[in-house]
Amino acid sequence: MDIRLVPVEPLSQVAFIHDYFQLVFQEERFTVYNKAAIADGENVIRQGSVGFCDKLVEFIGQSVVAVIQTDAYVLCLRFSGGATFQVEADHDPLWPEAFDFIGRSQFWHTELNR
Repeated sequence: MDIRLVPVEPLSQVAFIHDYFQLVFQEERFTVYNKAAIADGENVIRQGSVGFCDKLVEFIGQSVVAVIQTDAYVLCLRFSGGATFQVEADHDPLWPEAFDFIGRSQFWHTELNR
């Protein structure tokens, strides 16, 4: 994936907005529309499960050390604490976009659902 998708600053805020959420890294921001999951070792917590929101907020203060894409996930953010935030490839999406990212130097990336 594009190296410009790696935020410069650590995660500073998580905003839950009705049926999507945002990960804010000071001046940069991911807006996530598809379902997501958090993988921490052997444990996977899916969005909508008990503990997902709390686990996501625990990333505040951590940096993103890698950004990848796989067949199952349109976005994987590996955080400095070792856990990975994953945006699922949704084949029946509510939104045309899986996620978008507003980055530094007016960089804007939108990942469409397939």
